[in-house]
Amino acid sequence: MSFVAREEELAILESQYSKNSSTFVALYGRRRIGKTELVNNFFAQKECFLFSLTGAYNATKDAHLANFTDKFCMAFGKSSDEVEFKRWSEAFIALRNALMDLKPKKGCKLGIFIDELPWLANMKNSSFMSALSLFWNDFASKRDDIMLVVCGSATSWIIEHIIDDRGSLANRITASIHLQSFTLKETKAFLLAHGFKNISTKELSEYYMVLGGVAHYLSLIDSKKSFIQNIQQLFFAQNSLLRTEYNRLFRSLFKNHHIHELIIKTLVKKWSGMSFSELKKSKKLSSSSQLHRALEELEASGFIAKHFKYGQKRKDTLYRVKDPFVFFFTKWVEKTSLVELLQNRNYFLSLYQSQKYKIWQGYAFENIAHNHILELKEALGIGAVQTTSHYWQYTPKNKDEKGVQIDLLLIRADGVANIIECKFTNTTFVITKKYASELENKITVFNEQTNYKFTTTVVMFTLNGVKDNEYAGYLLADNVLVEEIN
Repeated sequence: MSFVAREEELAILESQYSKNSSTFVALYGRRRIGKTELVNNFFAQKECFLFSLTGAYNATKDAHLANFTDKFCMAFGKSSDEVEFKRWSEAFIALRNALMDLKPKKGCKLGIFIDELPWLANMKNSSFMSALSLFWNDFASKRDDIMLVVCGSATSWIIEHIIDDRGSLANRITASIHLQSFTLKETKAFLLAHGFKNISTKELSEYYMVLGGVAHYLSLIDSKKSFIQNIQQLFFAQNSLLRTEYNRLFRSLFKNHHIHELIIKTLVKKWSGMSFSELKKSKKLSSSSQLHRALEELEASGFIAKHFKYGQKRKDTLYRVKDPFVFFFTKWVEKTSLVELLQNRNYFLSLYQSQKYKIWQGYAFENIAHNHILELKEALGIGAVQTTSHYWQYTPKNKDEKGVQIDLLLIRADGVANIIECKFTNTTFVITKKYASELENKITVFNEQTNYKFTTTVVMFTLNGVKDNEYAGYLLADNVLVEEIN
């Protein structure tokens, strides 16, 4: 199978590999995103030696050292009968000595890849980090032919203990890569490279609204089955592969994972997002310091996003779930029992046809827009224009006023404010007289209440376009189709 996308990340790795000095790269991103595949694919294209070690969740120090011994013997042609490491200092000294005996080809580096580093370093009395620090500071950094790549799903840990470390690894990183989910366009390329002959814009959007751009989840899709059949099999069948993924997801990433899970469960109740003070009302989230840290970790890992109100005060900052998989799972999968599923072979089909699911699709489709601001700008022809994205709302003060909720507002440096309206419909969307009145009210109230002096326009983001009628003609500045960003 071909490796798709990740051009920017591969370019960073290539630049590090080509340097005339040893390099130390930190790679991080959420579980299942494709970090290991990225590094392995990069080194596979090189004629270089590679020593690779992977940490295991909840493994003991002895188990990790045994794994190091095994990988060491395979990499350097040693017998396990003659090699045994009891301490990490011994292991890294042996690695140093073995590397010194190698003579890489001209223009090649000696590669060292440590995957899931937090699981190796977080053990009690591990001493792994001190051994790694000595290995880099006293040996690898003094040479010009070593490329060390460390990787981890625990994003906040990598940032705190590697990238922003204030101890022995301070300022040692030569490059960092935050691996993000695939965009819609990259997701399409991935599916086409993994068995799909073609895929409709609607089907692509639906897969993205459920699985997001997570490489592993996408790899589980059967190209011979329909969207409904695949989601049924992945989430609502007896042996569903992704039914237990959610629980593993947070437990493997965060030390106090129950706090993170509670935040997510609280946030998904309100699509537009919740403020810090609203979240803190929960008794289990009453600790400000604990809540702040968990929110920072969730944001760094890409599960939630901060959403700023236009003209905002600090208290107006909202936190919103941005991860499609989490948004889908907590809404439709988490509360279903296996007994219920076994009694209903086509559970997802009936769910898919329900009005509740159609309403949810509207929010999930809007999430695509939130996660593709750069692509939306390119489609609008304003890719080079500086912008900021916001939400904005107005609560009426009396019966004569109307409230306004703008979930996605693009403020442009050229003096234009774009109100982005998202509509997921199977047919061409029709702006009715009633909806036109609502849009006019949004523009009027926004301009009046914010004292906005420039141009305010409405842009539609749709699956199948907008019907050209009298209302669309004078209300819309533009209409962006999903196919324009994939």
